[in-house]
Amino acid sequence: MRPRSIRRILRGIVHRLRYCAFLVRLVLGSIAQLTNWRELLQGTLQEKLGATILNTPILKFRSGLQIEMPAGGYAGFYVLFAEIFIYRCYRPTPQFIVGSGWTVVDIGANVGFFTCQAATAGRGVRVVAVEPVSAYIEVLRRNVERNALRNVDVLPVAVSRESGREVGVCVWYTPSGEAKTHYPIPSDARRETETVKGMTLADIFYAARVERCDLLKIDIEGAEYELFEGTRPEDWARIERVVMETHEVAGRTRSQLISVLRDQGFETTEARNLVWAARG
Repeated sequence: MRPRSIRRILRGIVHRLRYCAFLVRLVLGSIAQLTNWRELLQGTLQEKLGATILNTPILKFRSGLQIEMPAGGYAGFYVLFAEIFIYRCYRPTPQFIVGSGWTVVDIGANVGFFTCQAATAGRGVRVVAVEPVSAYIEVLRRNVERNALRNVDVLPVAVSRESGREVGVCVWYTPSGEAKTHYPIPSDARRETETVKGMTLADIFYAARVERCDLLKIDIEGAEYELFEGTRPEDWARIERVVMETHEVAGRTRSQLISVLRDQGFETTEARNLVWAARG
């Protein structure tokens, strides 16, 4: 057998082992945190087997928190819940765990998984949830209302490098109607572009009356480069910590983002597509 074939086989084995490990953590994490874990695991299996998903259940946490997923699929469970509540991607160390009195700005809030987690993390926490996609905003608002989160403000805007710009946001849909924004977009997917008001980070801080941001969370499908380009040193000076998911964009690299953070006085750590930054 050729060395190339052996490497291909080994990569396949490693991939399967990692996926099995993920499934084990998903099952155990679901049992530990959710009361309706059986329903969610069964629905996920049905989706993976090709079933059309008409209705999705609400995630019911043992803590009393309830989070609605986008209609048409279980990605809110096996992606967002897994990343945020099991793998804790936005709180890798105690330094990033939201504390009492913090102000958190959640840019790319989606339907509010991290917003809900942060808003219930301690007394006196305030969260500004920024999301441009109308289908997500509707669910985000319902999740805020469902959990009586009076400490959350929702801004239905997109980020921009310049003030006053309109931004086109591409949304595509699965066969079951679940709204998606990530790339690549399947060639046969129904898609549409929403035109949304764009704001710089300074605009967002001003609109939401944010004087100090204890934690800035960013997950905006490649628009992070534009956000960074429009952020001034005086705006960075108001931020204590950044947790960010980075994406591949032609002509731009994650190292450029990290360089900006370090120039602004942050110490950075990175793993896979995630970057964490905090002032030393």
